[in-house]
Amino acid sequence: MLELEMPAPLIAVVDDQRDVRTTVRRGLERHGYRVHPFIDGTDLLEALDYLRPDCILLDMRMPGLDGLSTIAKIPPHLRHIPVIFFTSHGDIPLAVEAMKNGAADFIGKPATFETIVRKIEAGLVSRRPSAEKSRSVVKARELISELTKRENEVIRMACAGMRNKEIAARLDIGARTVEFHRFQAIQKLGESSLLKVAKIIEAADGEGGCDASIIQGGR
Repeated sequence: MLELEMPAPLIAVVDDQRDVRTTVRRGLERHGYRVHPFIDGTDLLEALDYLRPDCILLDMRMPGLDGLSTIAKIPPHLRHIPVIFFTSHGDIPLAVEAMKNGAADFIGKPATFETIVRKIEAGLVSRRPSAEKSRSVVKARELISELTKRENEVIRMACAGMRNKEIAARLDIGARTVEFHRFQAIQKLGESSLLKVAKIIEAADGEGGCDASIIQGGR
């Protein structure tokens, strides 16, 4: 059986200086990375609607949206992407501030490609569990969004340990109607058991979601 090769990590390089973007892109491509250059923070943020880089190299000082403003505007569901700042010597205090706001590391200019690659690899390794968790959360929320309001109510109550008759009384609907909505929810979520559905809800909600350990029978 043939194994599919994983694509090389995609690195977003954000710098307003064209020569810097070109040099970094060529150097990283020689080291086996895929590279997508951006002229500024706004350019990057717009691309995040459709592009998912594995790491972001972000210049600290740029006209318009600077590095600190850019990292602050990265959507919450993409905060697992490691952001590494390019800084000059005088920007070190800003780089420290950036790390307090979620940056993975910073690289002082000028830097060798050995240093850049080492920082990228460290960022990719450190954020891998977060990335996997984030993808699971996004998938779970997409599945939950397919449910109707009533299906969502019923399946959450079922996951919380309530029996069909209890759910019917709480929602003032018939027990058969509860069974129907429960069945529909399980089908839409693509699972065969309430236990697995509970895990999807837990992933979508994070802490405070329904506890799979308390699930009981339906009737």
